[in-house]
Amino acid sequence: MKLSHIALVPTIFINIIALLRATENDIHFNLGRNLLYCLATGETVCYVKRLGGHWALIYREPTSTLDST
Repeated sequence: MKLSHIALVPTIFINIIALLRATENDIHFNLGRNLLYCLATGETVCYVKRLGGHWALIYREPTSTLDST
């Protein structure tokens, strides 16, 4: 994922994004499933984790739900 129009704060190890800017680019927040997703395709963009009053973006390798047998 490429982040643009972000605030750089050298003493903080996270990026801050605006949900409004994300939704303008068809990326939406699903609070119940803790993820950002593309509305057009339903594809998960990234997972999020609540840290205090903020949400952190987390990368996880996708796992296959298909049975390999």
